[in-house]
Amino acid sequence: MRKILLINICIILSCSSFAQKGNQKLIAEYEDTLTIIANKITHGATEKEKKEANEAFIKNLTEVLSYSKSFKFSFDKLPPTISRIISPKKNFRIFTWFIQKDDKSYTYYGVLHYYNKKDKRYKIIKLTDKSNHIRNAKNKELKPENWYGAYYYDIIYIKNKKKEFYTLLGFNGYDRYSSKKIIEIMHFNTEDEIVFGLPIFNNAAQKKEKRKRIILEHDAKTFINVKYDKDQRRIIFNHLSPPSKDLAGLEEYYIPDGTFDSYNYKKEEWWLMENIDIRTEKDQIKEIKKIDKGLIPR
Repeated sequence: MRKILLINICIILSCSSFAQKGNQKLIAEYEDTLTIIANKITHGATEKEKKEANEAFIKNLTEVLSYSKSFKFSFDKLPPTISRIISPKKNFRIFTWFIQKDDKSYTYYGVLHYYNKKDKRYKIIKLTDKSNHIRNAKNKELKPENWYGAYYYDIIYIKNKKKEFYTLLGFNGYDRYSSKKIIEIMHFNTEDEIVFGLPIFNNAAQKKEKRKRIILEHDAKTFINVKYDKDQRRIIFNHLSPPSKDLAGLEEYYIPDGTFDSYNYKKEEWWLMENIDIRTEKDQIKEIKKIDKGLIPR
């Protein structure tokens, strides 16, 4: 009797462990469900329908990511409106997406999945878009609960001696009048908690205060490129100018003027270089189109 009881306990513990770790078939079933819901977020007939689908998406995504084996699952079936970028060190990944509201403005959502070295386990962190309520955002250090929302399409990691950080390139549709490209810094503090923003963006020519993130706002009717040139360790982007002098300072009207700037990585920080020559890189610059019913930058 004691032997049978022991066998039953072992079976229960084994099944529990198996369920906790998850299996490829179960995770794939979640992926199929998430794919259906993601399409409803984009193509819902009303804002209410999109929000309801979004709540279901977050619930299912956080559930499946709670399985330890999900960290290495690619989720490639998800539509391109759901961004999935993984750090070059393979220690975390970020899912980001958006809802286009009835007034043509956007709200962004994100989930960060990472291995917490202190707790020695995987963690799931929700990112809450507070971009409309953050003043002086270029100089603020932010946490996941007051995140400057964006759809991230690239991640840059350059090993350095001072502080380990990651540079994220993102898009924020903002509203029907202006759009923004975001160059964001993400790092982990001493408690292995996530922090956004780091004062490493320098403008030597103007000797301004170092910025913690770069926000390039421009007229929504125009497109700009923000792309990382790995060979020369620089982020290249269109220089933006007002179409007329009386609009100077009103960034929502700014448009590309045909020249390019870059942030070059040196001395373990990003340094602004203006009016750069990109003739040798022009073939590498791909147009990033505005989000429109699922059309997203890559």
